[in-house]
Amino acid sequence: MTAAEDLADLQFFEIPDTRLLTEEQNEGGACVWCADPLAPGAGVDVGPGFAWHPRSCRTCFPIRAAVVSTYRDLYAHWTTCEPCETAALLGDRLCPQALSGQAALLRARIAADKGRPVCFSCHEPITEQELTAGVFAPLVWEGLSAPHRGFIHTGACMWNDRAPG
Repeated sequence: MTAAEDLADLQFFEIPDTRLLTEEQNEGGACVWCADPLAPGAGVDVGPGFAWHPRSCRTCFPIRAAVVSTYRDLYAHWTTCEPCETAALLGDRLCPQALSGQAALLRARIAADKGRPVCFSCHEPITEQELTAGVFAPLVWEGLSAPHRGFIHTGACMWNDRAPG
């Protein structure tokens, strides 16, 4: 991925909706995530430009960037690893590389204070036992207006009729 693609993913998947931000956050005077004030020229520009200029403090930026990159890495692995594909179909434990990727993603989500992952199919939180057992996978659902990144239990839940759509 290029730096531009990384920033685009960060903008699309991590920056809160402008309606949820304060005026200072929307104008770049405060971090979009922690709302700490930013001095002029300080912080990291995370906005697409135009009339909107969101910025991040130097503490939040690498934390949120890690969420994006670890998710992308895990998804890339999961969609190209034949043992993981077979394990997912059966609801078995994913391969060691996927387990390492899951652990990295979960550490990034915890550091970013994101909630527990929820399954796209059954809408239930992925339990602590399921997290450590490696019986969940990343999922990109091509929604009606935009892609959505999330998670799904592997095995029977993966093929549940209640999946979004």
